[in-house]
Amino acid sequence: MNLFKKIFVLIVGMVITMVLRAQSQTPAPAPYSMGFIPASIAETDVAFPVYEKWHLSGQADVQLVTQGAYTNKNPFAYAQRFVLRPWIVYDGFKNMKLWLGYARNQKYEIKEAGNYETLEQRLIIMGTYSQNMPKGSLFEQLRFETKFFDDRDGTHQTVPRLRARFGVNHFLNQHAAKPLFKAPNISYYTELMLKFASKDYAPDHFDIFRLSVYYSAGITQNLHFLAGLIGQLQLRTNGTQFDVYYGPMVSFRYSIKPKARETFDSVDGGAD
Repeated sequence: MNLFKKIFVLIVGMVITMVLRAQSQTPAPAPYSMGFIPASIAETDVAFPVYEKWHLSGQADVQLVTQGAYTNKNPFAYAQRFVLRPWIVYDGFKNMKLWLGYARNQKYEIKEAGNYETLEQRLIIMGTYSQNMPKGSLFEQLRFETKFFDDRDGTHQTVPRLRARFGVNHFLNQHAAKPLFKAPNISYYTELMLKFASKDYAPDHFDIFRLSVYYSAGITQNLHFLAGLIGQLQLRTNGTQFDVYYGPMVSFRYSIKPKARETFDSVDGGAD
């Protein structure tokens, strides 16, 4: 984990310099500080057909995020949020899926990390385009979501956010006659998130830069799993404090319709 954290810090150093200095309105940059917070993400998804003639399907996600604090290195110390997220999915285009979703995020107070309790709701539109490669696939994902919540002062906030993701899936070879897991993959992605809040709430557009690497495979053709690591750099709304979240992530996806390979391109790992 220490090596992963060091690599992540090296990569995001350039992102901090380029994004924040580019959007700064003053000659001198703000006195930025940085804290490290371990976190974990656990997610379970259920995918099901809705109306195959119209290429419509559905998915329901349940997610639990836990975290430590600046001085507590246990990623399971506190429950950060509990998420319910239903989707309607259209896959009538070649290599492309369109998603329409709603998310209910119950966020909990964590005094040691400066988190306050609030109920956040999101409306989401997302598109994913994938390209098949000889031994894997590439994908690009664009997501627009609007977050509705009350801030720590009780003021209602509406925050649009734009998210762009690029990922790579490597299909692993299998040589055993009866392998324990089916159609295994090694995958990784990068994701950039920009927020467009009122200047009184958050003066900067930069929100999150995220990296993730994971292994995924099928237990059966209906049940697939993911296990990996995630690291993200997030700018707090005060515009001067960066939080680096890092830790394990695990996800299970059950598909009513059997699926030979699952690469988890749409998994929503993160501790924002």
